[in-house]
Amino acid sequence: MAALSDYLESALLNHIFRGDEFPKPSSIAVALTNSPPLDSDTGSTIAEIPSGIAKGSNFVTTNYKRLSLGNPAVSGNSIWNSVGIDDFTIFQIYGTSSSGDTAGISGYFYPLYLNESTANTSDSSNGGLGVSDAYRFIEFPGVVFYSPDSLQESGVHENPGYTDYDGNGFIKNSYQLIFDTALEDWGWISGVAIVDTSNHASGNVLMHSQLSNPRYVYTGDNIKFDINSLEISLK
Repeated sequence: MAALSDYLESALLNHIFRGDEFPKPSSIAVALTNSPPLDSDTGSTIAEIPSGIAKGSNFVTTNYKRLSLGNPAVSGNSIWNSVGIDDFTIFQIYGTSSSGDTAGISGYFYPLYLNESTANTSDSSNGGLGVSDAYRFIEFPGVVFYSPDSLQESGVHENPGYTDYDGNGFIKNSYQLIFDTALEDWGWISGVAIVDTSNHASGNVLMHSQLSNPRYVYTGDNIKFDINSLEISLK
């Protein structure tokens, strides 16, 4: 999640380069939307999942509410991993290798890691410590990736379904984030927003993103973000 809202962009620019102060939000929450939010959206204009719907003459709850992450000054360190380098995710890279056994070959490369020992461990399926190779890519100068010696494939030109390398400087959720069970169909979930209040349809959007894998939520479903699956970065 890397798109900043107009609200946050203005606040940060005035805070850093002018005399305005931008206090840390006292509340952070995650909102789900039926369509991707826009930079100009607020907490009341995003296409958020409704908290209730009309059924005949009745108004019934959908059981949707924003997932509150509390006060970041109090709970932030327990919710988010430290800002830094992701040593454990299996990355895919689309680029041109400038080193290793595939120098000069362009395409998708996987599995790749930022930690050599992690690559070694993934290559030890037959017991013992495996062997890793170092790779560099023209598109990512100064970054060394490590691949198991038993590199599955490289140079292919179709997406194998792993994670693109996005650069360093990010945080990820340190535990699973689970929304309440849907009591009515929520429809398609296509976007997510970080907002500064847990109150439905209110507040300010801080960041937002289109979901890479939208899904339809039926009655009885649970939406959740597994550990390290909700990433926030600044670009």
